[in-house]
Amino acid sequence: MVLIAVGAVVALGGLVTFLVLKGLDAADKWSSVLSLFFTIGGFALAATTAFLTRASAQSADHAVTGGGLHQVRNVQGDVVITAGGPAAAVPPPAVPPADGQGGGTQSAHGARTGGGLHQVDGVSGSVRIEPPDPTP
Repeated sequence: MVLIAVGAVVALGGLVTFLVLKGLDAADKWSSVLSLFFTIGGFALAATTAFLTRASAQSADHAVTGGGLHQVRNVQGDVVITAGGPAAAVPPPAVPPADGQGGGTQSAHGARTGGGLHQVDGVSGSVRIEPPDPTP
């Protein structure tokens, strides 16, 4: 991180020196051209980020919950999740999970719980997770 900051300061200093040596009129023309390229780069970065954010999804790769698994995304309104019964024992994994398999904006990669697993994203209302009903 420090190396990136030092590189940015050196690059900015070099750009300022270049523009000062060119004179005011030429520096104005150069800054117009540089602004065009920075605008194109910013647009490309924003478009890529928007595409990747929409394309990504919730992930529960290799998750063994021993209870309920709820994935909720982009709901217009309120969400109420009622848990099932008591938590079950979590069985040992059949296959060891590989690192780096999770994806999306949320991940439960390698998660092992004795109860419910809830992933909630993009709800415009309120989210309420209720405990199980104690009466049989």
